[in-house]
Amino acid sequence: MSRISELSGEFGLSGAAEGTGQTELAPDTRLFVPAHPRYPADPELAPGVGFEFLTEPRTGSAVPVAFTTLDALVGALGENQPWIALPAGPFAELMRRNGFGHLKVDPVLWPGTQPYWTAENLRDYTGAVRT
Repeated sequence: MSRISELSGEFGLSGAAEGTGQTELAPDTRLFVPAHPRYPADPELAPGVGFEFLTEPRTGSAVPVAFTTLDALVGALGENQPWIALPAGPFAELMRRNGFGHLKVDPVLWPGTQPYWTAENLRDYTGAVRT
């Protein structure tokens, strides 16, 4: 599980951005998802994607998250947060296949939460995977 942060307040299970009045996102809605490359120890294997999750504070459960805009992702997780863009439908299906019933879109973080990815640890991660 990622060390990004925790969700604040009540754990929302909506599939749409808060405050939009929507109850669901269209399957082709582009989402910005916190993720980073994962490189296997065996160089013969293809790299993968490591999705990053938030922690639901009451239960400690991992929660898949996504953002409806890049500005929202950067505002919540910082400018050094790696990400990928995916359509909402396939991302939600991937999370369901991996045991997550819902995902949180445009989550609200605890006040004062510090982003995990800083320029320094991003540089360290990049250097480590290149060696």
